[in-house]
Amino acid sequence: MAEIHRLFADGRLEGSGPFSDAVVIEAPGLVQVKLAGIAGFDPVSHAIAGYDPHNGTYAPEALEQQVAAIFAQAERLLAVASERTGVTVTMADLMEAVCFLREDYPLTVRRFNDAYVEEFARREIGDYPARTTVLGVTLPEPNALVEIRFEAAVTT
Repeated sequence: MAEIHRLFADGRLEGSGPFSDAVVIEAPGLVQVKLAGIAGFDPVSHAIAGYDPHNGTYAPEALEQQVAAIFAQAERLLAVASERTGVTVTMADLMEAVCFLREDYPLTVRRFNDAYVEEFARREIGDYPARTTVLGVTLPEPNALVEIRFEAAVTT
């Protein structure tokens, strides 16, 4: 029989909204982790990476900074899931990524793809998960340029 655990980032007892940051499904021979959509912000300060709220402008590398922040948050959540289950789940175990980009310009997509590939390369991961990319969306965090939802699985 499968067990379902709802997890929150950084050991919080409740989420930042009416949702879990991650859901872990433990079944015989399998641990599956579904992460909620992650925006590129610092989980402590809640500042959006590459965005200056004082003058409403973005740094030239804001998209890349947000992708890096998303990957860092995903790693932290996977570490919480690993601690909870006793099974190591890493970014190398990702099966799926659903990516939402605020803009739909070809240059933005290319920059996003380059940043996405770079984050996997930093982790020495050459096999990418299945991916869906949705362009030109309104994101819940109004200053975010991107949000990504990941899903990972490990056989035990």
